[in-house]
Amino acid sequence: MDVSLYIFSIAVPLAYAGATFSYCADFFWKLHWATSVKRPLLFLTAILHLVYLNLLVAENGYLPIASLFQLMSVIAFTLLITYLFIELSTGVIETGFFVLSVALLFQLISSWFIDDVGAVSDSLRSPILSLHIVSALLGYSAIAIAGIYSLLYLLLLKQIQSNRFGILFERLPNLELFEKMSYNAVMFGFFFLTVAFVAGALWIPKTNISLVDFKLIGTIIVWAVYGVGLLFQKRLALQGKRMAVMLISGFLFAFLSMTVLNFFSSRFHS
Repeated sequence: MDVSLYIFSIAVPLAYAGATFSYCADFFWKLHWATSVKRPLLFLTAILHLVYLNLLVAENGYLPIASLFQLMSVIAFTLLITYLFIELSTGVIETGFFVLSVALLFQLISSWFIDDVGAVSDSLRSPILSLHIVSALLGYSAIAIAGIYSLLYLLLLKQIQSNRFGILFERLPNLELFEKMSYNAVMFGFFFLTVAFVAGALWIPKTNISLVDFKLIGTIIVWAVYGVGLLFQKRLALQGKRMAVMLISGFLFAFLSMTVLNFFSSRFHS
């Protein structure tokens, strides 16, 4: 590992920690400095992480997805980018701490355990595979954020129903806005999962990957479930609490298919 890559491997998790703490300080304590620096820190973290990933690509010659811990860094980055897009497009800044905490956890684990995986298949250098994986991770990141929003929705709903108006009621967006944000995140995620699905369909015939690959099947199931949910949302009455429960369940299944199953494989696809 060269000096610049080593420096960025330390700077990136520190940047995530700083951005996460600033959003935390703004949400829980409304500190003026935190309100002022949190978005600039978010942009700085995104830039540092982008440079770090490009350094990994330059050193290895492929997108860093050859091992679970490389993949976790890319997941952290796509979570950050997806959240940044949602924040800028909606103007809602109160949920950053909850999303960035997940991204920080992924990046800390990645930075701590990442190592050289040695020789890899030439298929990992394919531009189509890179498009497939980046699109899939953006899609899963949006689904994860929708799941986080849905969990916050349920917690806020519980406070309202019990007439206990705590800090979540005071600081978080209202239930209607949460529902809209979750729906927009799912739309964003479904779009990128569709791109990933198409890119994967173009790439698989050129490889020896089995069609019964667990992660491939998991991605197809997630894509199909969210597609049906979006298409028949009104008919299935997927609104309010029911929609929140579905999105949390979808997030947990997506996490399983993208992360836990990688323990049974040394690469993104078997």
